[in-house]
Amino acid sequence: MPPMSKLGSRDCGTLVVRESVLLVLKLRRSLVRSIQRLIFPRFDPQKPLRTVLVFRTGRLGDFLNAVPALHVLRKRLPDARIVLASTVSSLPSMQVLTSAYANTDSLPWLEFVVPFPVDTAVTFAMTGSDRGLQPLRRIIAEERPDAVFVLPYTGEALGSKLKKLLFFRLAGFKGFIFGFDGLATRASMRRRQYQLGLYEHEVYGPIHAIGECPTIGAVAEEEIVQRLTIPEAASRWAHEVVNESWLDGSPLVAIAPGASFPHKMWPIERYISASQKLHQEYGCRFVVVGADADRPLGVRLADSLGTNCLDVTGSTTVTQLAALLSRCWLFVGNDSGPAHVASAVDCPCVTVTSALDFPGIWEPWNSRGRIARTRIDCEFCLSLTCCPLKTNACIMAIDTDEVLSLCRQVLGVPSPNCIDRKSVAASRPAGQL
Repeated sequence: MPPMSKLGSRDCGTLVVRESVLLVLKLRRSLVRSIQRLIFPRFDPQKPLRTVLVFRTGRLGDFLNAVPALHVLRKRLPDARIVLASTVSSLPSMQVLTSAYANTDSLPWLEFVVPFPVDTAVTFAMTGSDRGLQPLRRIIAEERPDAVFVLPYTGEALGSKLKKLLFFRLAGFKGFIFGFDGLATRASMRRRQYQLGLYEHEVYGPIHAIGECPTIGAVAEEEIVQRLTIPEAASRWAHEVVNESWLDGSPLVAIAPGASFPHKMWPIERYISASQKLHQEYGCRFVVVGADADRPLGVRLADSLGTNCLDVTGSTTVTQLAALLSRCWLFVGNDSGPAHVASAVDCPCVTVTSALDFPGIWEPWNSRGRIARTRIDCEFCLSLTCCPLKTNACIMAIDTDEVLSLCRQVLGVPSPNCIDRKSVAASRPAGQL
């Protein structure tokens, strides 16, 4: 750090603000650590971790960002029994939303991690007067874990962390607990923290959480790998669908026009325009994917593209979706669960995202940097369910040319007349994991 005498008044002011922000965050973290040490024991490296419980909330895309941490945990604890406890969300609005396509008693995306790297998974709903306390108490009593890893999100608030510590203590857990050492918070000083570079991709939250345990230790960047195992039955289904629908032999592009909320949905007219252009330039054919609520969007795309499009919105399981996306050259869609599935099966993604959150936080891990996003004055609102200004301005500001430019980065230079499509398609075999 340069001496204060060599800094201008503006630089000095910036430095003071930076140090002030960091001081507040460190004090906050110290408070969490103190309470953690008060109600849970310090880690004893002499005690073996025979059974560990991993706790992760969230929906499809949220969960997939924790998969790399699960693989690292299995690698570092090869002989331990790993039990995953998962629930959709503690927010009633998210519970209602997810119930439209997933049963909280059996979250479908858990098939990607059971029986490897996780030995077993249990689900429960955080509803009722006890907010899921009784189900968690039963899980802890039955499994008797030596340690708990709470896999957090980037910038969790102080209150959220303290509630989770109390939650596990009231559930009867008395062993070692990890996942509370994060520095950043989204509860205050958000723009300052963003300017200081304190917000990381969501994959890192769970990675740092397991790294808090000395037995696990630091995790190198090359160890952070997001891959999904696709069940054989789902792979066969996808193969048959592609062949029977005459989609094979052309560059196959998946389109996901849906999203949980309107302010995260790029206009369907622009998806149609971009798709038609890709067909003209590359001879692409298309498969429209999404939840049951996205069926009207799938119908509009299929009607506009005719025989060059297959609409499977609301018609696939999560594993079938993964298998189908693994056969695609490209995925184009909104910031949603299917984008993260596509990324995890090595399908290159072009993701159209609103500016409600910070850049680089929710990008599909294997397609980071290929994001269509516009910066506007009201960005970083962190409003999950709707645009506070009722304009959806950030998603509406993304034009078709920007998305097409990113698609061309993946597809390369089109062949002169897009005539010999089978030879073009043969240059990139269908992605099989």
